[in-house]
Amino acid sequence: MISELRQADAGPAGTAATGLTVRSARPDEFERVGEVTYLGFGHGEPGARQPDPERLALPRGAAPRAEAGDLLVAVDAAGVILGTASLLRSGSALVRQSRDGEAELRLLAVLPEARRRGIGEALMVDAIDRARACGAPALVLDTGPQNERSQRLYHRLGFERLPERETIPASRGGFLVVFRFPLE
Repeated sequence: MISELRQADAGPAGTAATGLTVRSARPDEFERVGEVTYLGFGHGEPGARQPDPERLALPRGAAPRAEAGDLLVAVDAAGVILGTASLLRSGSALVRQSRDGEAELRLLAVLPEARRRGIGEALMVDAIDRARACGAPALVLDTGPQNERSQRLYHRLGFERLPERETIPASRGGFLVVFRFPLE
């Protein structure tokens, strides 16, 4: 059920320490969330390699991601969306690593000009809390093998790497790196 992953508007990431609020995206924000995801993955930079049309549909398609779970946004005090992540329920057509009831996080993206402010971490902490609240046994995710900054964040938060699940080829070579955070 979609509502299983939807919790209160603001999660534990809150606003006190970071000046951010993490909450579920509203339908009127879906287009902007798609743009933030696209830009956060570096596709808007001059000379950036563009994904094929099928791959492009996922970051731009915020509404299907919201239907598949909970579309999270990190907003500043003025309500500007600085980052986003998709917390997907097990069994959704958009999951690729989830097994046995695990929730899955996909498309964590922060605008390039907003990086290094704790936005990715705030989204991750909120996603962990929401996945735990819905009763998932764990939260899983994958990332590119060259995405060392994200991998450091996942390790710092207590995610465990699962090399046995690393079977999906990455777009730039190698295989997607898989992480799991036990919630039980």
